Amino acid sequence: MPAVGGRAAGFELLRDGMTFDLIGMAPGPSPEPPQSRHRYGVPDDLIETRKAALILRPGPHLEGGAYSLPVVRVMMDLACALARELDDLCALAWRPASSLVGVEFFCNTISHWIGGGPFPALGLTGLATAPDGGLHSEGLAYFIGQELRVEPELAEDRMLAAQLAVRLINQLVYEGRMEARQQIVAPDGMRLLMEPSINKRFIRVRRA
Repeated sequence: MPAVGGRAAGFELLRDGMTFDLIGMAPGPSPEPPQSRHRYGVPDDLIETRKAALILRPGPHLEGGAYSLPVVRVMMDLACALARELDDLCALAWRPASSLVGVEFFCNTISHWIGGGPFPALGLTGLATAPDGGLHSEGLAYFIGQELRVEPELAEDRMLAAQLAVRLINQLVYEGRMEARQQIVAPDGMRLLMEPSINKRFIRVRRA
């Protein structure tokens, strides 16, 4: 397919009534693999030997809704189908979260999500440690315009903090942007407070 309106040449793929562009297939030029800060199911030394990548993105008619969950779900389902057919594909990257996900991990979590399971927070978002010891998401803002921040008082146990963050990310991607304070109960029964930060960029989670 030739370039149209400044878009790179590639293939147009149809899935569930939506079209997506696949860029980088031979014999055309291939994009450079993106940098990543978060890796899931990918050996540390695997990507350094790979010099080429493919890009799958919503077609022009979907650009206005590229952030919506229905579009992302279909695109991820298509990406999983492609990953299972392309033997040389070793991982999938999601730029909004700066994440790199191994094919098996990606397809397992996406298939579970498509089948009614939880949102694949580890992959479509990432979790990073803040300088003060808190834990915050990277990539949630792509969906709701805000990132999640677990305050240091709840992040001393990193595994429990990550589990809490994953649960809350799954909740927030469906509820959307938070504008008002909410009280919630953690799985262990602890009462927590969720509230937007002063600049509205973060949703802060702390003890109530």
